Amino acid sequence: MSDDREAVRAWLSLLAASRGLEKAVDAGLRTRFGHSISRFDVLSALDRAGAQGLRAGALTEKLMVSDGATTQVTAPLIREGLVKRAADPNDGRVAIFSLTRKGEKIFADMAAEHRQWIDEAFAALTPAQMKTLRRLLAEIDPAKIARSRKDAA
Repeated sequence: MSDDREAVRAWLSLLAASRGLEKAVDAGLRTRFGHSISRFDVLSALDRAGAQGLRAGALTEKLMVSDGATTQVTAPLIREGLVKRAADPNDGRVAIFSLTRKGEKIFADMAAEHRQWIDEAFAALTPAQMKTLRRLLAEIDPAKIARSRKDAA
């Protein structure tokens, strides 16, 4: 293959590694905690938000999914008592999601296991290699695709 295919090969390698890690972490979370990686992502976003929680729109934005997907993922977490949904005191039409104490505890346990799994997955790389990998990934500009399509139109 010629060098003009290197970007495509790099992209395919990146996808394979990313999807493989995601599947392994999802399987681990399901086996160990009975929750998918999507639920873990919700708990993680709410943990970072702290006690004030997140408005529904902000949670959807952080998860980079649709409003419907957010509702679908949060509903079981609410039923299980891990997440609470409250009306925004300034606008009753808006929902604010936050972790319950039970949710905080479960997420702390999940996050500890998650970190261990990620550490294991990256164990073959030296700290310098991981730093280089992060620097290289930061150089990738997905927005360039949208800009080039806009310029071509």
